[in-house]
Amino acid sequence: MLKKFTLINFPLILLFFSVYQANSISQTKTNLEVLYSLTDSLANQIIKEIPSEEKIVLLTLNLGDSYSLFANNIKSSLIKTGKEILSTPIGELNYPHVDIVIEGAGIEYGEIFRDGWFGDHYIQRYAAIYGNYLQTFSSEGKRDFMSEVIDTVKVEDIKYLENDSFPFTKGNVPPEPFLSGLAEPIIAIGTAAVLIALFFSIRSK
Repeated sequence: MLKKFTLINFPLILLFFSVYQANSISQTKTNLEVLYSLTDSLANQIIKEIPSEEKIVLLTLNLGDSYSLFANNIKSSLIKTGKEILSTPIGELNYPHVDIVIEGAGIEYGEIFRDGWFGDHYIQRYAAIYGNYLQTFSSEGKRDFMSEVIDTVKVEDIKYLENDSFPFTKGNVPPEPFLSGLAEPIIAIGTAAVLIALFFSIRSK
């Protein structure tokens, strides 16, 4: 009976867990996707400061080589609000001018922890972009910004969440806490010892 179960159902079990793992990973945003969402937040913040009747925005982006991939995402976020984006002025018309500088972006990880004694290892993920911007409808001049978010991801998923092509999507993963790694085998050994003791105690009776 056991042999039949192993031969027929074991591949199905493997397939189930493979699909489950794939779905779990797909539901977690990659580090780059999280950083994209932070540029969306930045764009929305700037748009709120521009009068709604202004439909055209002159946009200057100073992102450097490292963060140039954010350019299209920022433009797309502004366009979704109904604004027309210009990269160069047309004639002498006075359009709102927004100048965005991204000075840094990156990912950092917190300490590893386990979800229960035998659960998966998780880790806090901290994502941030920062810099400054200047827009003509503000009397405050240059304004610094820091857009950030903290969530939790599985340690085993990190290799899928980072992007080797963009170093700022990668962070240093700390080692697993000593007691966390030690507790599981101690518990397993203790449980086995108790079961063996109970087994011989029952047989002796």
